[in-house]
Amino acid sequence: MSELLTLFFGSMALSAIVIVIHMISAFHPYHRPTPTLVASLLILSLAVYAMSMINGEMSYMEIIRKSVSESILSLLNILPLIYISIAIILARVSVSQRKSGPV
Repeated sequence: MSELLTLFFGSMALSAIVIVIHMISAFHPYHRPTPTLVASLLILSLAVYAMSMINGEMSYMEIIRKSVSESILSLLNILPLIYISIAIILARVSVSQRKSGPV
């Protein structure tokens, strides 16, 4: 059960980190990134706090590194299923007949 919780909170932390990096790299003067950054940092801190409750003997940086790496590995594990579903969709589109419209 703790592995499932670690993956869940790790994916929350990974998503928050990706959003923070995106907001910093895509900054322009007409954009208000403050609410999004605050929300992402809040989610990141809550995920790290929840993971520290599960893994009490590790430091915060070790918790972030472990949980984010496990969530990335779990994403890589389901990647073949994504490739298969895309291949099925493309095969269905290429085999289907086009409807002929008025010429």
